[in-house]
Amino acid sequence: MKTFYYESHVTIEPILEDKMEQAKLLALKHNFKIAHLLMKNREKDTEERSSRDSFMTGHSTDYADIKVRTISLVNALTETGFRVWRYKIEDIVCDSRIKDEFNLLNGERKDGTGSSLSK
Repeated sequence: MKTFYYESHVTIEPILEDKMEQAKLLALKHNFKIAHLLMKNREKDTEERSSRDSFMTGHSTDYADIKVRTISLVNALTETGFRVWRYKIEDIVCDSRIKDEFNLLNGERKDGTGSSLSK
């Protein structure tokens, strides 16, 4: 199975606005970006930036590169007072943004074997 790229996520304590710029600068220095996702974990939650965590994402086609950048970012965050809750590196083997290999986004409906489903 071919790897398209690696994606790293570093989850940190909730970022209040006064620390947002510092976190952004650290992320950029390591070629990561702070995710700007609106989170709703429960039906009653409002659509706002999560008060439970924030995360940063980086990408690379080279595992050694993303590993070094992830370690460096986690160290920089902890050294500057951020609490890191989690980090992970994912091996992306399927991404429809690169190739819709299952032909699911072109209007066709397929089952798990690749056979067409009636609409």
